Amino acid sequence: MIAKEIRISRKKDFDRILKSKSKFYSNNFILRFSKNELSKSRFCVVVSKKISKRAVDRNRIRRRTYEALRLNYDKIKPGFDFMIFAKLSVLKLSYSDIEKDLLYIFKKAKAMQ
Repeated sequence: MIAKEIRISRKKDFDRILKSKSKFYSNNFILRFSKNELSKSRFCVVVSKKISKRAVDRNRIRRRTYEALRLNYDKIKPGFDFMIFAKLSVLKLSYSDIEKDLLYIFKKAKAMQ
Protein backbone atom coordinates (compact mmCIF):
# COMPACT_ATOMS: atom_id res chain seq x y z
CA MET A 1 0.00 0.00 0.00
CA ILE A 2 1.15 3.50 -0.74
CA ALA A 3 2.35 5.64 2.19
CA LYS A 4 -0.22 7.89 3.81
CA GLU A 5 1.86 11.05 3.36
CA ILE A 6 1.77 10.70 -0.43
CA ARG A 7 -2.00 10.22 -0.63
CA ILE A 8 -4.38 13.10 -1.27
CA SER A 9 -7.23 13.27 1.22
CA ARG A 10 -8.30 16.91 1.60
CA LYS A 11 -11.22 18.37 -0.31
CA LYS A 12 -9.32 21.57 -1.15
CA ASP A 13 -6.62 19.48 -2.87
CA PHE A 14 -9.23 17.57 -4.88
CA ASP A 15 -10.89 20.82 -5.94
CA ARG A 16 -7.56 22.35 -6.99
CA ILE A 17 -6.75 19.34 -9.18
CA LEU A 18 -10.20 19.28 -10.75
CA LYS A 19 -9.95 22.99 -11.62
CA SER A 20 -6.66 22.49 -13.45
CA LYS A 21 -6.73 22.05 -17.20
CA SER A 22 -4.08 19.31 -17.26
CA LYS A 23 -5.82 16.13 -18.38
CA PHE A 24 -4.46 13.07 -20.20
CA TYR A 25 -6.20 9.94 -21.42
CA SER A 26 -5.23 6.33 -22.00
CA ASN A 27 -7.35 3.29 -22.79
CA ASN A 28 -7.95 2.54 -19.11
CA PHE A 29 -7.26 5.71 -17.11
CA ILE A 30 -7.72 9.47 -17.04
CA LEU A 31 -4.92 11.45 -15.38
CA ARG A 32 -5.47 14.93 -13.97
CA PHE A 33 -2.78 16.82 -12.11
CA SER A 34 -1.68 20.15 -10.73
CA LYS A 35 1.45 21.54 -9.16
CA ASN A 36 1.81 21.48 -5.37
CA GLU A 37 4.22 23.32 -3.07
CA LEU A 38 5.71 20.13 -1.66
CA SER A 39 8.94 18.32 -2.50
CA LYS A 40 7.07 15.09 -3.26
CA SER A 41 4.23 13.99 -5.49
CA ARG A 42 0.91 12.83 -4.09
CA PHE A 43 -1.76 10.56 -5.56
CA CYS A 44 -5.43 9.73 -5.44
CA VAL A 45 -7.20 6.92 -7.31
CA VAL A 46 -10.91 7.25 -8.10
CA VAL A 47 -12.95 4.16 -9.04
CA SER A 48 -16.64 4.98 -9.34
CA LYS A 49 -19.62 2.72 -8.92
CA LYS A 50 -20.15 2.95 -12.69
CA ILE A 51 -17.09 0.72 -13.04
CA SER A 52 -18.55 -1.99 -10.82
CA LYS A 53 -21.33 -2.12 -8.27
CA ARG A 54 -19.24 -4.53 -6.19
CA ALA A 55 -16.89 -2.91 -3.68
CA VAL A 56 -14.58 -5.93 -3.99
CA ASP A 57 -13.89 -5.11 -7.65
CA ARG A 58 -13.45 -1.39 -7.04
CA ASN A 59 -11.04 -2.01 -4.15
CA ARG A 60 -9.02 -4.51 -6.20
CA ILE A 61 -8.55 -1.92 -8.95
CA ARG A 62 -7.60 0.72 -6.37
CA ARG A 63 -5.08 -1.57 -4.62
CA ARG A 64 -3.43 -2.64 -7.87
CA THR A 65 -3.17 0.96 -9.06
CA TYR A 66 -1.67 2.16 -5.77
CA GLU A 67 0.82 -0.73 -5.83
CA ALA A 68 1.94 0.16 -9.36
CA LEU A 69 2.37 3.77 -8.24
CA ARG A 70 4.33 2.71 -5.15
CA LEU A 71 6.76 0.57 -7.13
CA ASN A 72 7.34 3.30 -9.74
CA TYR A 73 7.26 6.30 -7.40
CA ASP A 74 10.93 7.14 -7.92
CA LYS A 75 10.33 7.53 -11.69
CA ILE A 76 7.61 10.19 -11.24
CA LYS A 77 8.53 13.88 -11.03
CA PRO A 78 8.17 15.42 -7.56
CA GLY A 79 6.02 18.45 -6.83
CA PHE A 80 2.71 17.39 -8.36
CA ASP A 81 -0.66 16.14 -7.17
CA PHE A 82 -2.11 13.42 -9.40
CA MET A 83 -5.71 12.24 -9.59
CA ILE A 84 -6.23 8.98 -11.49
CA PHE A 85 -9.71 8.00 -12.68
CA ALA A 86 -10.29 4.39 -13.71
CA LYS A 87 -12.34 3.54 -16.80
CA LEU A 88 -14.61 0.54 -17.24
CA SER A 89 -12.05 -1.40 -19.29
CA VAL A 90 -9.68 -1.62 -16.29
CA LEU A 91 -11.81 -4.40 -14.77
CA LYS A 92 -10.43 -6.97 -17.22
CA LEU A 93 -6.78 -6.03 -16.79
CA SER A 94 -4.09 -7.89 -14.91
CA TYR A 95 -1.68 -6.08 -12.61
CA SER A 96 1.08 -5.93 -15.24
CA ASP A 97 -1.32 -4.35 -17.77
CA ILE A 98 -2.39 -1.75 -15.21
CA GLU A 99 1.25 -0.91 -14.51
CA LYS A 100 2.07 -0.59 -18.23
CA ASP A 101 -0.91 1.67 -18.83
CA LEU A 102 -0.06 3.89 -15.85
CA LEU A 103 3.54 4.27 -17.01
CA TYR A 104 2.27 5.10 -20.50
CA ILE A 105 -0.07 7.84 -19.27
CA PHE A 106 2.63 9.37 -17.04
CA LYS A 107 5.07 9.43 -19.97
CA LYS A 108 2.39 11.00 -22.14
CA ALA A 109 1.89 13.70 -19.50
CA LYS A 110 5.69 14.21 -19.29
CA ALA A 111 5.51 13.51 -15.56
CA MET A 112 8.35 10.96 -15.59
CA GLN A 113 11.94 11.77 -14.62
